[in-house]
Amino acid sequence: MSHILKKLQIAGAKKKQKPKPPIYKPPTMGELQYGASFSYAETLDLISDGPVEGLVSPRGEVMEGINILRGIYLNDTAVAISNDSTPNSDIDNQGLEGNAMALSTDSAAGIISFRNFFRGITQQATRSRDGRISTLSHNSGTVGALNGWESYRSPHIPFMFLKIREYDATRSRGRGGSGEPTVAPGWAEASYYFRAFIQDSISTQSFHWYLDGTLNYGGAGDSAGNAAFRDDRFPRGGHGYSTKGLGSTRPQSMYWTDENTLAASKFFLGVGHSKYGYLGNFTHTSDYAEELIRDDLKDILALWNNSRDENNPDTFNPYQRDLAAKALTNLGWNSAGDTSDIFGLLSAKLDVREAMFAIIKVGEEGNPNLKKDIRDLNRDAVDGRYPLLNMGTVLYGATEGWDLETALNGAWGFHVSRSKTDVTCPEIDVNGVLTGNMHGFILLSFHLTSVLYDPDRNDFRSYTAAFAEGMNRLFASVESLQYTHEAKGDVTPVNSSQVSSNLKFNYTNVLAEFEEGEEDQQPLESFRRIFIDHIYNKELFGPFTTAASTGDTRTQGDQVNAPQRIHPSTEMLTRSEVLGLGADNFNVEMEGELPIDEGSDDQRYSGGDKNYSTWGVNSLVSWNERALPCTHTVYNPNVTQAFITLNITSLQDTLVAKQDNVGGDSQADLKVGAKFPTVLNIRVETGTVGKYKNSAEGGENVVNTYTFRIVALIEGQTLIDIGNPDNTSGPSNRDFIVSLNEGRTNLSIPFQLPSINEANVEEMDDDLASGSEAGVIDKDSVEKRFIRVTKLSHESNSVLISKVVALNKVTEIIEVDLPYPFSAIVGTKVDSRAFGSIPNRTYDCKLKKVKIPNNYFPTIDGKDKRYYETTQEFRDATANKKLVYEGDWNGSFHTDLRWTDNPAWILYDLLTNNRYGMGNHIDANKINKWQLYKIGRFCDAVDDNGYFEGVTDGRGGLEPRFSCNIVFDKGQKIYDAINTISEIFRGRVFFGSSAINFVDDRPREPINLFTNESVKDGQFFYSNNRRDQQYNTIEVSFKDRFDNFSPKIEVIEDEEDIKERGAFKTRIEGVGITSRAMARRVGQHAIFSSIDENQTVAFTAGLESLLCLPGDLVTIEDELKTNKANFGKILDVDPANEIIRLSNSFVGLTMNNTLTVYIPTGRDTIEYTNEFAGRDRTRYEGFTVTGKIANVWSRYTGDYAFSGYTSGYDVSREDNDFRFQQYGLYTGVSGTFLYFETGVTGWTFASGTGAGNVGAFDLASGDFIQELTGAQTLFDFNTGKISAWTEIGTHRGGPVYDFSGFDSDSFIGPYEGVLNSEIAEASPNQMAVFSITGYVWSSPSDLELRGFNPYGTVVSGVDKPHLLPFVKLGSPAKFEIKDASPFIYKVIAMKENAPNEYLISATKYDTGKYNLIDNNISIENKADTYSYQVAQTINGITYSGLNAPVLHSLTTGVPDAATDTFSITGMWSAVTEGTGYNVRLTQPNGLVRSEFVTTTGHKIENLSQVGVFNFCVSALGNNGTRGRGNAFFDSSYDCSGIFVVYDELLVFNRSFVNQITIL
Repeated sequence: MSHILKKLQIAGAKKKQKPKPPIYKPPTMGELQYGASFSYAETLDLISDGPVEGLVSPRGEVMEGINILRGIYLNDTAVAISNDSTPNSDIDNQGLEGNAMALSTDSAAGIISFRNFFRGITQQATRSRDGRISTLSHNSGTVGALNGWESYRSPHIPFMFLKIREYDATRSRGRGGSGEPTVAPGWAEASYYFRAFIQDSISTQSFHWYLDGTLNYGGAGDSAGNAAFRDDRFPRGGHGYSTKGLGSTRPQSMYWTDENTLAASKFFLGVGHSKYGYLGNFTHTSDYAEELIRDDLKDILALWNNSRDENNPDTFNPYQRDLAAKALTNLGWNSAGDTSDIFGLLSAKLDVREAMFAIIKVGEEGNPNLKKDIRDLNRDAVDGRYPLLNMGTVLYGATEGWDLETALNGAWGFHVSRSKTDVTCPEIDVNGVLTGNMHGFILLSFHLTSVLYDPDRNDFRSYTAAFAEGMNRLFASVESLQYTHEAKGDVTPVNSSQVSSNLKFNYTNVLAEFEEGEEDQQPLESFRRIFIDHIYNKELFGPFTTAASTGDTRTQGDQVNAPQRIHPSTEMLTRSEVLGLGADNFNVEMEGELPIDEGSDDQRYSGGDKNYSTWGVNSLVSWNERALPCTHTVYNPNVTQAFITLNITSLQDTLVAKQDNVGGDSQADLKVGAKFPTVLNIRVETGTVGKYKNSAEGGENVVNTYTFRIVALIEGQTLIDIGNPDNTSGPSNRDFIVSLNEGRTNLSIPFQLPSINEANVEEMDDDLASGSEAGVIDKDSVEKRFIRVTKLSHESNSVLISKVVALNKVTEIIEVDLPYPFSAIVGTKVDSRAFGSIPNRTYDCKLKKVKIPNNYFPTIDGKDKRYYETTQEFRDATANKKLVYEGDWNGSFHTDLRWTDNPAWILYDLLTNNRYGMGNHIDANKINKWQLYKIGRFCDAVDDNGYFEGVTDGRGGLEPRFSCNIVFDKGQKIYDAINTISEIFRGRVFFGSSAINFVDDRPREPINLFTNESVKDGQFFYSNNRRDQQYNTIEVSFKDRFDNFSPKIEVIEDEEDIKERGAFKTRIEGVGITSRAMARRVGQHAIFSSIDENQTVAFTAGLESLLCLPGDLVTIEDELKTNKANFGKILDVDPANEIIRLSNSFVGLTMNNTLTVYIPTGRDTIEYTNEFAGRDRTRYEGFTVTGKIANVWSRYTGDYAFSGYTSGYDVSREDNDFRFQQYGLYTGVSGTFLYFETGVTGWTFASGTGAGNVGAFDLASGDFIQELTGAQTLFDFNTGKISAWTEIGTHRGGPVYDFSGFDSDSFIGPYEGVLNSEIAEASPNQMAVFSITGYVWSSPSDLELRGFNPYGTVVSGVDKPHLLPFVKLGSPAKFEIKDASPFIYKVIAMKENAPNEYLISATKYDTGKYNLIDNNISIENKADTYSYQVAQTINGITYSGLNAPVLHSLTTGVPDAATDTFSITGMWSAVTEGTGYNVRLTQPNGLVRSEFVTTTGHKIENLSQVGVFNFCVSALGNNGTRGRGNAFFDSSYDCSGIFVVYDELLVFNRSFVNQITIL
């Protein structure tokens, strides 16, 4: 633009310089400047069903603002990359620090009040018991009783607690509350509890609380003694509201301020309206906020109005105008609309997704910090003015410094680009220097993290909402507000002068915008219109007249019938004289901004009047002609606006007389023949196509007329957009074109087309022959509209002046202000000069957000806790950064959707979602979410306490065991999608026991026992896979997240099996797999299942089969397979004498003193677990007891850890708030106990050394019991009395001590819900294993001697006598076989064959395979000696197997240098009855050498390979004696390996691997 400007001002000043076509600075996308001769492509991509988490960096951090370009790839290349390891930096910290100007931080500043408020929030944990709301003081110091419905966990700070009762159409009163008042349909009642009184103990600043505009409503919130708002005026202490609409009986507004009047306040925190549950239905809080900032907005609007008049040089200040417009626009103001309509902007801006918002006012006067020049002197000046730096007001932290807003992006519930609105505007002079005054405010909106408690068993459910710990901590650390250079925003233009310094860009001029897919999301700001181009490239011809020019050619405005041109004078290149409104330095007279009596005859003065247009009078035909406009007819009724593109190929004039002292930016003398700008007038009309006066069709009714003046020197093709809304209004966009319509100065406003009445739009008939529909462009509208472009400037035959212009195109605009609910979309605009065609677009993102358990926190500060690039990074991480599952789960979910790649919760989403899942067909209460919870923890690879342990990622780091990264984009059936997800964690979904159940393949114990005596006909039927189906080579495809998700193949092989059987290969499509290590685990599992678990068994059993579910493990004892009868049935049980009598015999030589019996225990139902989760109980993971009274207290001090729950009182929450159904039991490091003893009604420290037996533990003198004060939590205990224990009375005897022995900072918790160990993985174990501690009598003589029937076996004495009463007579039992692993199978299917008969199919299962798959640890099974260790006598011959020889040593001989060979010698123990030995040596190449010997040692020579040799030896039997003596079968092999390298040889002529280095 500077090139055209220069020509406009001093054209012709340089004698020999030939004018060139205009050259323009490449525009920033979204700010296309006039004269741009290129275009851009606009795309809108549907990424996923929403809501989604967002676009991410290669490290997986969610990106905001300009950093979203790191997750956008054009033609497989990222738009932006970063070398900075700091995630998601929205702000150029170097730029911030270098240009920073601190705003006021005195005690009255709004930012200080903001900090103090949230600092006071961080102190709330010490203001009440357990940091709860219900236990805050109220009613002049009365401590509230703990309301068991309030459910939340540290370290978040509970802020509000609601207990809700809704109308239930299935019942007459509430949710099951007989005797309660009827709740009307569509209505609910809610009890509200709030932290009304907030005070910062450091500064002592307290805040003023308002409910419905009333200060300290009901006397609450005025002091620490009245800290809680607990409204008991309504039934159940609640407020009524309508679930169908806004109810008048509930609170309408609630907020806090730093002063007791709104007018004086500079800080405001309001509870707004949120779509998430009931946590923010305060729809009128924003009214008070509007009142608070009303004057601030007025001041900023006044700055805009007073600085925008270009015709008033005394007040015109484009710097001030643009800063004011930026501040107001951030709040949603539109300068093209009703500019005075600024009230209501705040209410519209407050996103209904956010429940809370804060306003920080920044009024400054005479601040010496705010007196800097903020012009960007590194950029080109435009119209004599440098552009401003991109300035904004940012939060600066005491600890995080300039990284505070970056850190806030990682805090839950807050995203700077969406949650922060900067409405600050400094005052600035015309030179770009700040004056020290600042107006406006910062608006912050954010989530509360909340928990729904809904046990579905009482009248109510409840919500507890809290300030998220991370966000609250960062807010409390704010030090100041800084006005500084920034680069941020969801609409992200890439320009090197405006971007963060830690980003590098592979493309220029790219705009991107992203929406997450929320239900109520806003339309994309830069993609609200559809452009439809209609190409014309038609030259426009103005009117032509033959009348001769008259008037004085040397006098301004005196000519008649001459073409309009700039009058030569000293002002001929002064912008205001030739371009602006009111300009009149022309040769013809002006009226209404247009020339009058213009013509075509070009007569000028050059030492005398001379005509320059009659040179061809004898050869050119001359007659009067009207202008030839170009009319575009609009047929599409959906089109509301349009803009035009002109193509000017020549616009110039030639000087015929010297002109000295021409003004402008510099004085110049123009010579004869100099080219200089001329003027072109254009008219644009819009209207409707109607009827002529004679009623004939085709007439035109003009509705709007627009005229434009263009003054420039153009000698080459130049495209000019007029009315393009994507062009940003600004000084540079009016360099050579001006609108001549008063009040229409913004050239970016499209031309408004006349509206069409619905009655004039045809509807489609049955054959779709005609009609209108969104997006249809055909002639389907009865009433047509038009836009006509006319060249008003006269044509001329003059050789001096040229005005050649064409209508390049008309662009129709369809306004599609569509938010695309539930659609995650990315809009991109790219420059045509950077791409020859529309580029392929791919995105790196975290997609669907789903329901996850409310104790599941897989991320912290924007980083996933479950992914580590190195093991060292994992070791260095703090415990908090590894804690994925915080405490116990009560069955509830986070009230908002959150992202996870855990397949268990993705599966739950598919089952429960009403839009794309099975939610409309499945009762969510019938889904066994508890099984999914166990599966989810296994997928995340966490320990029993919820801390991440991880498995290898194949690159030296750690990752979850299973993750799901998958896109369903082919219209998959929901059933197929469910199966696909379940297969990722090696699981299955099935319906059983009236519930949807889940099972996965992971380590677990067998739960049932089947023997020949417990199955039909005593038979098990076995089958194995075909040889070619036992795959030992598997190719697993995956998309490598470490390499831009490019497709790859991982090959997994069982080398030993390949050596033995050859290669059998198959391929697995790794759906959802994004790491090589996970692909390898999948392949290893498949190979192991194919080769080592390739046996299937089927059998029919009775009702005990119903205690099994698919996926359960069972033990099978089959005498026909093992040749051992180690099982039988229970014949008798004597619990008193610890005696069990069995039907089978006990063989001490082959059996251990371990007895497995069948104890059916049933199965936990979903309803039972749900009820269990609702028990009144709270626990801490651990804490520290300090020595406050050293002489009597020392043995009870130290760290205590949770050891389980003890029984409490059988009461409900509503009956008694201070009693619990269960209490935590804590064990100290010194062996002492702390537990609640119901027998003495108090917390008790027990040493466990005394004779007293009041409760679960022996109490001794010196033990202590709490003095009962009512409430019974540990926090109550810590502020109460404690008494020495006695054996009499209340068991409390002197002395009595004041107890405050807990270290409050050491508490980990509190936690509520079901312990992980209490959730059944699948089916509970139906077996008990006894270690025999007494005697086993099996011989008939021993049995008779002791008075038993001489049959079977009698066991006397077991280690678990308390279980003996539950052993069922007739149930199966078995003794463990020595040195053998049991036969374990996994149930895969069950079918009812006949009444009380069930066919079970199961597959072989090895519980140790996970050591191999997850940790590469070899499986060590006990030797299978079943086949040959049995000794049976048949027809007088005893058949038995030989014991295996034991290898003692394996050595290599001295290599033979002459032959390059060596030998291996093995030595072993002798085997009695053996006839010889079979020696097998497996060489590194897989070849086997087998030799038969009779000695106990053997040397195998002439070996020449390097690597692992496997030496095996087996004892040979006689294989029968032809009817005489005993028969012995060959023994199994004993094997040992040896690795051989030729260290002894100086020269070795065979190649081998010498060293492998793993990086």
